[in-house]
Amino acid sequence: MKEIFSKAAGKLISIATGEKIKEKLEDITGEIEFVKSLRPDMVFRTGDKIFHIEIQAQQDKDLPERMLIYSLAIKEKFGQKPVQIILFVGKGNSSTFSVQGGIHNSQIHSFRYEKIDPDVFIKSEKPEEVIVGILAGKFKDKPEIIKKVKKKNCRNCEK
Repeated sequence: MKEIFSKAAGKLISIATGEKIKEKLEDITGEIEFVKSLRPDMVFRTGDKIFHIEIQAQQDKDLPERMLIYSLAIKEKFGQKPVQIILFVGKGNSSTFSVQGGIHNSQIHSFRYEKIDPDVFIKSEKPEEVIVGILAGKFKDKPEIIKKVKKKNCRNCEK
């Protein structure tokens, strides 16, 4: 059946897309191996949900596609689509993938970005959460924030 349909592929493509095929179609059908080791930054399961967290230190125009690949691979491995979170910890504006708000939509994959106030983490009693707050905060404010955190957590430290 594939062989018969491949002979009419030009007409099928024209009807399906509205695009006129003017050149000869090259049949490049064949096995596509997609063997790639992926190493997401963090993947967690709780109850019936899976969470995928990526830490992004710089702007990356390929981030939406990478997140799609991670989502598909995680779904394949664990049987469900993850909730994906991107934590931007870099210097500068993250607007190319907008941690500060926005939605990436495609026909296959969509996700949105929310800005999380670093102060929520900085006010924590857990040192790891404070460090996340410092890393995710405004770059110019980091020295001042570090001083506040040291003062708050080192009341009994040697000066």
